Amino acid sequence: MKKRNQWLMIGGAAAAVTLFTATAFAYTPNTEGYNAFKEVLKANQLSGKAFESATMNGNFTVTVDGKSVLIADGKTKVADAEDGHIVSSDFDFTLMGVARSGSLYSSGDESIYMVDRTHDLHYQVINLDKENAGKHRERPDEDDFHGRSMSKAEEVLLDFMVGDLKDNFSVSNHADGSKTITADIDEKDIPLPIRLLMDVAESKDGIERKHAEEVPAEWERIKELPFFQGLKDINFEEQVPELTKDFAIEHVMLQFTVNADNELQSVQGELEVSGKDEAGVAHTVEIEGAGDVSGINATTPDVYDPAGKNIEIIDAATFEDRG
Repeated sequence: MKKRNQWLMIGGAAAAVTLFTATAFAYTPNTEGYNAFKEVLKANQLSGKAFESATMNGNFTVTVDGKSVLIADGKTKVADAEDGHIVSSDFDFTLMGVARSGSLYSSGDESIYMVDRTHDLHYQVINLDKENAGKHRERPDEDDFHGRSMSKAEEVLLDFMVGDLKDNFSVSNHADGSKTITADIDEKDIPLPIRLLMDVAESKDGIERKHAEEVPAEWERIKELPFFQGLKDINFEEQVPELTKDFAIEHVMLQFTVNADNELQSVQGELEVSGKDEAGVAHTVEIEGAGDVSGINATTPDVYDPAGKNIEIIDAATFEDRG
């Protein structure tokens, strides 16, 4: 947050005090926002009450040089079951003017139902990973990591990484005890440690893309499904050019709302980057996304009913090297 001119601050002291008295509990900028952010991290979202079911909504957009490339949104319902997770999901997206709608259903077994709602076609994917399909796989250190709050050393590291960005955090407190925390950062505000991490990530991404393997031939059948017709010929790399020169993050905004117990309710983010492609042409890419969590421990996923449906079988066992 830019510092105000000292003379103006002195001259407007009386007005500032009056304004602060009226709004201090509604909007508190600077380090109070950052402190609220850390309190959310310390609340340890994954180690609190049992999380047995929830509904998640989200949307995502990509714009290049002011032109819409991708618009997507969806809703996912998930619930625990004895043999894994029960999941249902509906999604819609428009990629370069081509619109598609679909649904996915999983009951924790070895198959998934997919519905192409655009063409009213139904599929069942069978012979998924028999050991892990739909089942929760705990990592060896999952309980050790998620079962504790942020350590002092981790907090010190976070403070170092954030640096002067503490002033870019703000918090709005609401009457019901919830609060909205916002981090609004321009390119000039990004501290050196984060810039260095960005450079490392960019270099690693380039190396990984050079060594990326070709898509197995077995997946060509999937690309021929009606759902993908009109999409497979879109040159996404051409629509979202690779920025190889003068890359810069112009603006980042992250906003999330938590309840009175610091449990995450919703999140929203914006990212604007600029740079030049291999030909030296300048581009600006804007990415926006938002999501919210509701129906915690009160969600029942939708169940697919195959009765009377003409269902095409897709055997995942015939797909080699699917990773």
